Amino acid sequence: MSPLRTRRFQAGDELHIWEILKYMKRSHPFAKVGSLELMRWKWHQAPGGPMDSWVIENQQPSGEWKIVGHHGLCPTRFTLGNQDLLCAKTTNTMLLPEFRDKFLYLRFEQECLKEADGRFDATYSCAPGTARVRKPLGYVAGHAWIHMARGLQTPETVSRVLGFLAGRYPHYTWGKTRRAFDAGSSVVGSKSPLSLMEYSSAEAPKALFFVDFWESARPFAGMSPRRDIADLTWRFWQRPDFKYFTLTHTWQGGARAYCVVNVTDPLIFYLEDIFIVPPQSDLLEVFFTALLAWCARKGGLLLRFSTTGDGQPEKFLDVFTRRMYASPLRHFRREMDFPRRFSTRGKVRTGGGVLPWNTTRFLIPA
Repeated sequence: MSPLRTRRFQAGDELHIWEILKYMKRSHPFAKVGSLELMRWKWHQAPGGPMDSWVIENQQPSGEWKIVGHHGLCPTRFTLGNQDLLCAKTTNTMLLPEFRDKFLYLRFEQECLKEADGRFDATYSCAPGTARVRKPLGYVAGHAWIHMARGLQTPETVSRVLGFLAGRYPHYTWGKTRRAFDAGSSVVGSKSPLSLMEYSSAEAPKALFFVDFWESARPFAGMSPRRDIADLTWRFWQRPDFKYFTLTHTWQGGARAYCVVNVTDPLIFYLEDIFIVPPQSDLLEVFFTALLAWCARKGGLLLRFSTTGDGQPEKFLDVFTRRMYASPLRHFRREMDFPRRFSTRGKVRTGGGVLPWNTTRFLIPA
């Protein structure tokens, strides 16, 4: 067997890792590999600093070393009350199939964690099967992810079904279907109970709303990804390959709401992130109604949203589960796990207890 070795990531490795990702996802027709530009943006531009990354190499007959595997920890800034924390998501973790019975991968990842524990308060994963695989490394299984959707046009059920079909068969021409809903869209749009401020990704970083938004929101958020301008800029507003709109509303009395909607697909929208302060269900109810009306006016067929079983206040989960519907294929797909592991320093800083995390799609593709 040709020898294997591990080392830290070096500049220029992204291209080789990107090529392996594309190769491994060829057998998954609905899996998407982002651009090399997007990979470099995620890895090197996060406010929490560059990603910690390690590669596995195999020596070729020529003597050259070739990358055959990778493990990364992508930093995401969190807050817990008045504390600032740095967490990391396992990213692009893989090993080519022909080497999996020749290499003790968990031992490799354990060594990576030893190096990273001095930097991160916690690490986490968002993928099927990761809770079982990473349990020996000290990861604790959290609530699985819940995926919901709602049709945006009337009738809602028809719009929802067509949205699922559009996602399943993206190469079909859906323009006529979209135009057929134009009249319904205008009817739904007229029912908006709020006037929302709409920002493009170029406009949002300059909005006064975000200057102090997270400072006012973090006391209510628990263990939560940070939503300062720098974090939102990295995660959404300057992210390559995607198109987002940011919506806000401020009520008389000071209550505030914000959300980010991914409109990269003109028919299938994703509610990527949402936060309301103070966390009152009546505020969420009216803000969500206004959001649906806005999405309908933009011509979408389907709105998707993801969180975990403990990722929102119970009263918020009640609103989402009443207003949205579970995926019809949920019984045929593996659950997406959300295991978490606190480092020694993280346990000290958070008190060592089991904490629910505020979760939206903000955390998934980091």
